[in-house]
Amino acid sequence: MHKTEELFLRPIEKKDAFGVYLWELDKETQRVTQSELKVSLENVYALIEQQTDVHNSSQLRMMICLSNMKRAIGMVDLYDVDFEKGNAYVGVLIAEKQQRKKGFARQALLSMAQYAKKELKLIQLKATIQSSNEASIALFESLDYLRSGDKTLDSSIISFELAL
Repeated sequence: MHKTEELFLRPIEKKDAFGVYLWELDKETQRVTQSELKVSLENVYALIEQQTDVHNSSQLRMMICLSNMKRAIGMVDLYDVDFEKGNAYVGVLIAEKQQRKKGFARQALLSMAQYAKKELKLIQLKATIQSSNEASIALFESLDYLRSGDKTLDSSIISFELAL
């Protein structure tokens, strides 16, 4: 997977399950991820199993790891991957709060976009972000994601698109 000087992405593994479970329990994380799944360790293990083949599951979770510490600080996801249309949704979480606002989410999104284009042959990434999440909105806009005309049922959600 793509690596920069500061970080690299790697596929999620079973050994990551408990850490991801703890991240998912965080109230701040739940507020911004818009996840409809009940958080349980069993659900995390099931998602890891499902995501072993993005072509079958339409999902791919990569762990964001710092190169100098080789430990995960967050994750970047592709979900609702549609290979026929060539698009997917993307989301990113820097779960380790002390690692936020250091450019790691930006690097992870750039790496995932490169992977999606080169390896998965996707032509478009999409994102949905809560209108109150100003940091994420600024991040996606800085990466040239454009606000799309996609209307959601929830007016507090902003849709973005990026042509790869």
